[in-house]
Amino acid sequence: MSTRRTTTERIEAAKLEKAQMEAEIKRLMNLQKAEERKKRNHRISTRGAHMESILPDTIGLSDARFFTFLEKTVANDFGKKILATLKAEQDKEDAAKAKAEAVNNSDVPADNTAVAAAHGDSEPTLKSAAPKPNGGENPTTKPAHTATAPNGADGSRTGDGGAPQGA
Repeated sequence: MSTRRTTTERIEAAKLEKAQMEAEIKRLMNLQKAEERKKRNHRISTRGAHMESILPDTIGLSDARFFTFLEKTVANDFGKKILATLKAEQDKEDAAKAKAEAVNNSDVPADNTAVAAAHGDSEPTLKSAAPKPNGGENPTTKPAHTATAPNGADGSRTGDGGAPQGA
């Protein structure tokens, strides 16, 4: 008796393997879609919650009035200009991160900036010409403590560590 498979048996085995691979591809694609949906839902929830936290009066608005509010305050030329500036900054940061990752994953550095960023020596900082909300303060962080100037309680300048001059 021969242990060799016939051509028909090999075709059937290949068809079975193909069906299994297609099922695995479908399962992985569904998993990827679920991950993307979860990220999107989180992003929408986080951004909506932040909007309500900085503009609590929007909570009581109907959907139609809220959408009108957004269209009149954000979806105008000024808002679109700010968004374009922020998007350009994000694209530059993403490119710098990708370059740094490429440097980390290869033995040949792309350039000194990417090497420095990859080693945490410097973070690319981009300045925007657009005005920042809240005067540029980050609402999620506490303001830094600033040291008081060496002035007396009355605001007069001191020269001897606390006693007003000329007193």
